[in-house]
Amino acid sequence: MVKKKMICHYGGVRAIEYLDMLAKLGVGNAHPGGFGETMEQLKKYPIEKGKRVLEVGCGTGRTACFLAEQGCEVTAVDIRPEMIAKAIIRAEKQGVQVDFKEGDVCQLPFEDGAFDVVMVESVTNFADAQKAVSEYYRVLKPGGKLYDREVIRVKNMTPGVHRALCSFYGVSKIYSMDEWRELLEGSKFAVDFSGIHPFPLTMFEDQVQHPDPVHLSDKQSFMDPRIWQITARYDELVNKYHHYMGYTLMIGSKE
Repeated sequence: MVKKKMICHYGGVRAIEYLDMLAKLGVGNAHPGGFGETMEQLKKYPIEKGKRVLEVGCGTGRTACFLAEQGCEVTAVDIRPEMIAKAIIRAEKQGVQVDFKEGDVCQLPFEDGAFDVVMVESVTNFADAQKAVSEYYRVLKPGGKLYDREVIRVKNMTPGVHRALCSFYGVSKIYSMDEWRELLEGSKFAVDFSGIHPFPLTMFEDQVQHPDPVHLSDKQSFMDPRIWQITARYDELVNKYHHYMGYTLMIGSKE
């Protein structure tokens, strides 16, 4: 689950938290379903060569660089400068051209109607979701597509469960599918959903099945006990509460 801080900024919570851990470890596939799900999505919903694609919340740039390898004209934005720095290194190592920019999901630094596709992988839930979705709509061309894979609430939660999950991830709310639909339609998108998938029990299984050829971790990160405290807390929460959550791909069309 990759996320952005509430009030339109990512980053989160206190001291070293979940997002800090991802940044330090250089994790490029923490979104639901990981990079394997990204590849499956692009097989089912291919993006034509030459299309102008914006990836929002690009992290270390794995998806952005993959899209560039497929012939897309890719721009990618993330609010964390350390993520952009790693993404630039990745693009250089993979020999692809991506326009990486530092920017806020709720104030995208682009003109209206600039892109054919907006690609999002577990970002919107960690911003001011309404502002973020409005920005996606604004920067898309008429006829453009939004592909946004997000966590959803599939079962009613007690206030205590909801509070524990929101506190760990640094979000204000975990949305149901109906709430996501209402939010996107409120920004004028025509919306479709591509199934509901169970929440993954570990973020590391995908790294085994789809290893990252350009892994960019901070040198001292594996020696930092705070990082392993966060991963242990993640495992504890997911094992305890995973049945309350799932994820879906939301497809928004700007008509």
